Amino acid sequence: MQFVRAMFRLAAPYKLLVVIFIIGVLIESAYAVAAPLSLKYLVDDAFLDKNANVFFVILALLIAGGALNVLGNLAGDYAVGRLSGHIVRRLRTDLFSHLLRQPLSFYQRYRFGDIATRFAGDMQSMEGAIRTMSPFFLRESLSVLLGLFFLFSIEWKLTAAVLAASALLFVGPRLLQGRAERANAAYKEAQEQFASTIDETVKGHKTIHGLYQQRRFRELARKQIDSLFTFGVNVQVVNALMERIPMTALMLLNGIMIGFGGFLIFQDHLSVGEFMAFFTLFLGVGQAATNLTAVLPHLVESGVSYRRVRELLEQPADPAPSEPKRMPETIEQLRLERVSFGYDSESLQLKDVAVAIPGGTYTAFVGPSGSGKSTALQLLARLYHATEGSVTLNGLELADIDEADFRSATALVGQDSFFFHATVRDNLKLDRTDLTDEDVEEAAKQARIHDVIRRWPDGYETVVRQQGATMSGGERQRLAIARALLRRPKLLLLDEITAALDSVSEAEINALIQRLRPGRTIVTVTHRLDAVVEADCIHVFDKGRIVESGTHRELLQRGGLYRSLWDKQHGFRLSEDGLHAEVDIERLARFSFFEGIDPALLREIAGLFSTEVWERNDVIVREGEEGNKFFIIVRGQVEILKRTAEDGEARVAVLQDGDHFGEIALLKGIPRTATVRSLGRTVLLSARRESFRQLVDGYPQILESLERTLQKRM
Repeated sequence: MQFVRAMFRLAAPYKLLVVIFIIGVLIESAYAVAAPLSLKYLVDDAFLDKNANVFFVILALLIAGGALNVLGNLAGDYAVGRLSGHIVRRLRTDLFSHLLRQPLSFYQRYRFGDIATRFAGDMQSMEGAIRTMSPFFLRESLSVLLGLFFLFSIEWKLTAAVLAASALLFVGPRLLQGRAERANAAYKEAQEQFASTIDETVKGHKTIHGLYQQRRFRELARKQIDSLFTFGVNVQVVNALMERIPMTALMLLNGIMIGFGGFLIFQDHLSVGEFMAFFTLFLGVGQAATNLTAVLPHLVESGVSYRRVRELLEQPADPAPSEPKRMPETIEQLRLERVSFGYDSESLQLKDVAVAIPGGTYTAFVGPSGSGKSTALQLLARLYHATEGSVTLNGLELADIDEADFRSATALVGQDSFFFHATVRDNLKLDRTDLTDEDVEEAAKQARIHDVIRRWPDGYETVVRQQGATMSGGERQRLAIARALLRRPKLLLLDEITAALDSVSEAEINALIQRLRPGRTIVTVTHRLDAVVEADCIHVFDKGRIVESGTHRELLQRGGLYRSLWDKQHGFRLSEDGLHAEVDIERLARFSFFEGIDPALLREIAGLFSTEVWERNDVIVREGEEGNKFFIIVRGQVEILKRTAEDGEARVAVLQDGDHFGEIALLKGIPRTATVRSLGRTVLLSARRESFRQLVDGYPQILESLERTLQKRM
């Protein structure tokens, strides 16, 4: 078996432990055979002849052998304990290290449950096989071989007859082995799926409650638990058959042995002592052979577990350069040269992108949702590698630069920053043991989070729980920026870092970025164009390509996509606390269904809107509910979800500042065609259908315009 061969290879470096273990097993097996063999001499030479000297000699040998057997057992148990620990420790270490070298695409293929069950259930199964089953298997195998040798020496004809019939002990398990492997594999896959569902339920409990998905998850869990039950029964039945068939065969062999052995005694070909020794020894050998077949289900399970662990170990790791280059002291230029990239083979997120970023500049990637701007930033962060083209730093391929050097000189701050279950101070310092408490506090002050931390009961010793979910979005983002500042990066990459912040906090973070500009190369991705007005160069992405590049003033003058995005996001007035918003009549006039409306009427329509503030993962509208409001996004992002037969909920679009949804509700109270959920703190303006209809009943042109929009949407 592959698993057995692999365990021998893993045990090879621990030769002394292997030798001690084998010696201990040999002593135990030899004693197990010698004890029943002594009956021949006790009966024929001591008891029948009443020879006390022979009796005491045999008794002394049995006692001495028993003491040696105990010592051998202890030594063997210690050796196999150490040996199995070393092997499993090496496997766990290799697997964990391999996971750390995996690209992000690996974690898109394997879910939490897929990986966790391999570390938990599969490793436990393998450890049990090494620690318990392997010694048991070797001991019983030696007992069978030694026992057969002495059985042949006592009476070869009887041994041959029994041995011929003993094939029944192994035929059944052999026939059932394939079925057992399939049953164990199916059971472990079911465990993976259920573990992943538990993980999603715990991490997404707010979303589950917000979208009222309890029924769907309860049904999903019920099906998976039923599958666990079915597959578990299959495993138990197959394993039981593999154990019971040999035991039944052993009972048949007992009958053959007693019948044929009695015949040989009556023919004077076998003495009573020899028969008793043969019978006892045969029972031991038969039990050992039965034990071997009982071990098979466990070895089959361990073999399946080993293949599953090997599956992860065989996944290609992120390639390391054969001769890594040092990170340049100064960043002169970053380049994307004719870069194309896709997360899978079916579509490309970037298509023939070429851009040069001079060192020491502040560069922005902007564009509609899904345009490829964040993907380009991830290539610069070396989280992915280009499908075509190259990504270079000072002419060096990013992939050829020593990773430790590159990471120490680079910091990436994303929209959803992860924090470890540790103190705030440890989350900021991470592995930087050279940092002082003063360094930590100074970075926190720069990120405008120091005073907030000081107000917490334990200050910098506060333990961050639930990956930072107990903090506000603004607090998490400021902590992430402070952590990045402590790395003293030459290259600072920012991905939608103000998306979760209110207007005041956003302004503070944008001011901080301006203060950080000297001596650094900064690349930011954002959908909020106000944040990049001062950028040295803005690259506008659309459908995976760069369609415009220039400064803010230059791009406005061109009147292209950037100008349309700018106009869409402006025309709103938002209070400093982010709780009250208004829309200008000029902005309302740019909506197609309000185009051409008299300014006086537009002013009345603007007065119909009220402000709504939604937090991250809040459900704004739910699919199937009656629609009675029209919404305009003043600040924030929302995702549009539709029910599907396969996935339950699927994202079909992301809307952001200046976008709108629900205009159909201004005309008709039909059910909502999708669910809308906020992706962060979101400020909306909403108008109710009843108020709107009362206002525009005398203006048929508005209703006609809305009707045309409705026809396009339906």
